[in-house]
Amino acid sequence: MTQYFLRRSSSFVTRNSETIHSACRGFTLIEILISIVILSSLFAIALPIWSAVIPGYQLNSAARQMATEFHSARNRAMAQYRRFRLVFSSATTYSIERENTPGAADYTLFSGPKTLPSAVTSTFNNTPIFQTRGDASPAGTVTLTNSTGASKVITVSSTGKVDIQ
Repeated sequence: MTQYFLRRSSSFVTRNSETIHSACRGFTLIEILISIVILSSLFAIALPIWSAVIPGYQLNSAARQMATEFHSARNRAMAQYRRFRLVFSSATTYSIERENTPGAADYTLFSGPKTLPSAVTSTFNNTPIFQTRGDASPAGTVTLTNSTGASKVITVSSTGKVDIQ
């Protein structure tokens, strides 16, 4: 016996224990082409805007990375009772050094070399050395600059406080 049912939410036909749902029929070629055209135009509009935003994100990322490295070096100095410092070997590369013998100023590589995000360069005036109490001597600043000329300054005070400006 053949039965035909029609419901409001989705129509289906039952014939010899076969169920055909009209909601599962897929997309037509025209629907797919229109979707591709709409997505392509949105992408063409967003691409120039996105490429202008990326250097700012890279600069912010580099500033957070440097502040985190300074905080980490300070915490390690207090935990291990050894002095730590960040040493810049170039405008885009730095490493973290640890004092081998307490008070001897004989530094060895602790981690690194590490690089800043692409298109970000650094300039620095002093290399802050974090003491075992968490203070820094001497205080120092690192200026990070991206490809558009924007910059951020990471300041390490003599008390060991790290600020991003």
